[in-house]
Amino acid sequence: MMPRLNLSLILFTLLVYVLTAGMSLQDRLLISTLHRMERNAYFDPTAQELFEGAMTGMADVLSEEHGDGYSVYIPPSRQTRYQDNLADRYEGLGVSLRTHEAREEKQLFIDYPHYESPAYRGGLRSGDQILEINGTSVADKTSSEIVRFLRQQGDAEIHLSVLPFGQTEPKDFFVHRETNYHPCVLGDYFDSGGRVFCLEAHPKIGYVWIASFNPTTAKKFGEALDSMAQHGVESFILDLRDNPGGDVWSCVLVARMLMAPDPVLGKVIALVRDRNGRERFRHRDFVLTEGSQRCTLPMVVLINGETASSSEILAAALQDHRRATIVGTRSFGKGVIQGIITLPFQSGMLQLTDSEYARPSGAGIHRRKDATETDAWGVIPDNIIELSEAEQSAVNQYRTLRSSVISSERSAVLDQFREQIIEEQNEGTADSPPFKFTGASPYYDLQLDEAIKVLLAKAFAGN
Repeated sequence: MMPRLNLSLILFTLLVYVLTAGMSLQDRLLISTLHRMERNAYFDPTAQELFEGAMTGMADVLSEEHGDGYSVYIPPSRQTRYQDNLADRYEGLGVSLRTHEAREEKQLFIDYPHYESPAYRGGLRSGDQILEINGTSVADKTSSEIVRFLRQQGDAEIHLSVLPFGQTEPKDFFVHRETNYHPCVLGDYFDSGGRVFCLEAHPKIGYVWIASFNPTTAKKFGEALDSMAQHGVESFILDLRDNPGGDVWSCVLVARMLMAPDPVLGKVIALVRDRNGRERFRHRDFVLTEGSQRCTLPMVVLINGETASSSEILAAALQDHRRATIVGTRSFGKGVIQGIITLPFQSGMLQLTDSEYARPSGAGIHRRKDATETDAWGVIPDNIIELSEAEQSAVNQYRTLRSSVISSERSAVLDQFREQIIEEQNEGTADSPPFKFTGASPYYDLQLDEAIKVLLAKAFAGN
């Protein structure tokens, strides 16, 4: 009878052979090195630390050697936050914060509470100044430090000492942290009845700002189209500026609502290719469908250097299909797609670049590592309207406030905001022209002004 020890050794050897039968020499060397480091390293690393380090290192090779900054390993400790980012959700009070330097004193203001968020329901409003959180002063803290501090507070009720906008005495507010969703589809402004998807100064021109693509974007965009129809708009502006992309399927659904198959380009929204240039099976999803178009109004699309990924797919398709005039500045140039791989044994996730998309015309969108300004990448507007860095920053904040502050409070809040921005931008600018808001009131947005001009000219030509 075979001794028990010998039998165990044989079974162990067979198990190792089965598990490593398909491995290359490098695969086995990697496993052997991990085990050796775990056993012999002076600083006593855990197997989990070594595994996560190896996974991170492999993803870093794609970034450092091949210019792929989008492939990344997500360890289990960061997996929940990663999934929250994909879904555009977060834990918090539901406020956007802004810091302001006043006479060497840093002040923290609520830019705006997200509509129907815990902060909004609790009575906090745009322009309110936060003085303390749970008895801790926020003086000299940045908005990002405050966000991290709030995340550490758990689900308990948060005590805020606040100086309400336009008042002289602080008040106490008690607000619970909840799961909130970043607004993905916004209008020009909102009133007591909800978001308004037409321009206040030009009510016959619709305005929809898609801030990101998440699983709810297509539904929200459809509701915006319904609202525009109820207001009787005759043309509309689709604002994709600063849209980083996101859920590609939502982008496809939005494209289908805006376009019908073209006699030249057919049904193509985007082409999808692997690293060898072969079209992938998923390209069948990137097509227009008969009868899905819900909007045939004349369109202008606004883009800028932060318009990326899914938003570039949409802008490029609308331009190639001659469905819209593109206004703004050249887009970011992210034309690669990441697949999400959930690793077994609760080992984390891998976001891996596995394909590239191109415009319906076949031209590339992705800006490669060594690309120049004269190469073909991104989306180049039909009407280029450049903004300085200061103008772009002011436009972004002003646009957000217009679309997020209830109309009854908006005028006073925007007046305060303009004063603060002018003060901040003009600090230390003795050798340069003073900053001022440019563009036609009430928008102060040269790119939006150009979009309005394009649509008004089309309406005039049609008459």
